[in-house]
Amino acid sequence: MDSKPRSIHIDALRGLAVLLMVLVHAAATWEPPLSGETLVLGILVSAGGGLAAPLFVALLGWGLLQRQLSGKQRVWRAGWLFACQLVVNLSAPHLFEPWTPGVLSLMGILILTEKWWGQWWRRSSTPQRTFGAVAVLVLLFITLFETWQGPSNWESRVASESATEWIGHLMLTGLYPFIPWAIFAALGMTIASLRGEDHRTVLYRTISGAGFLVSLVVLVDALRQQKTWALPTGDASLTFFPANAPFIIAALTGAALLWWIAERTEVFTFLSDLGRVSLTVYVLHFFPMTLFHSVDEVYSLSSTLTSLLVVGYTLGWMVFGSWLHRRIPHLTLEALMKRREPS
Repeated sequence: MDSKPRSIHIDALRGLAVLLMVLVHAAATWEPPLSGETLVLGILVSAGGGLAAPLFVALLGWGLLQRQLSGKQRVWRAGWLFACQLVVNLSAPHLFEPWTPGVLSLMGILILTEKWWGQWWRRSSTPQRTFGAVAVLVLLFITLFETWQGPSNWESRVASESATEWIGHLMLTGLYPFIPWAIFAALGMTIASLRGEDHRTVLYRTISGAGFLVSLVVLVDALRQQKTWALPTGDASLTFFPANAPFIIAALTGAALLWWIAERTEVFTFLSDLGRVSLTVYVLHFFPMTLFHSVDEVYSLSSTLTSLLVVGYTLGWMVFGSWLHRRIPHLTLEALMKRREPS
């Protein structure tokens, strides 16, 4: 992968993904009212909450197809991500417990196991059909065996009291379990497998078109039953923790649309420098939030000031990330990981 020219739109998508992550975490920490004058911010936070992590995982799947990693490289990269997850957990005790499996843990287990599940795409002459079959199986599984994913409750999904519970959270019952979140890595690998732009365009259109129709049906049904359409946890038609079938479909739709836009236009290009240091920014952005997570309560900030705090914090990391890549790229987590990686 390192010897090939970098794809600017991929770096831009990584930058977009981490920027949405920062936005969502900042909004969850300082909790501005997301209605009325801040309705636009509310829409951005809702969209970011649903698309940031899926986009991150899809980009990992894209990257895994670019290079055949050795066993030592898999262990090194996965171990690095697990270590980064521990740093995140320790730096944000108001959100996680020390051993909570998170999105970095998910990426680590995907790297370790890609040697097996990735062969479905490496050997397939019709990767889009492979993806379709896997997507149907995953959606059927989480619909028929919904209770296996654990309760829709944050506290129970971050607590890991034993090694058995930690493994369960990593694979099925945690914040970002292998099942069903591996489907997003499969999307990225499918996109990477389709070499012709026309073939990728068909994939984008199919996923976004079908996904939009299904999501519209779910929304109309929620309105008819006077049920909440979407919530992170709780009783809603679409839930993030656990990721139910309507969420998976909506997130695949959004990720495909963003990828299509990034590939065909330069609208996200300004985020490419940030994308080169996305892991570093993801890990570091938790530290200031932990130190100042109660500032809005201590100083009784107004809703406007709280909203400005969230927006300013997000934009600040965009500027810092770009500066980091341009000025001291050798000190980033990405550079340190590659420097010690086995050949």
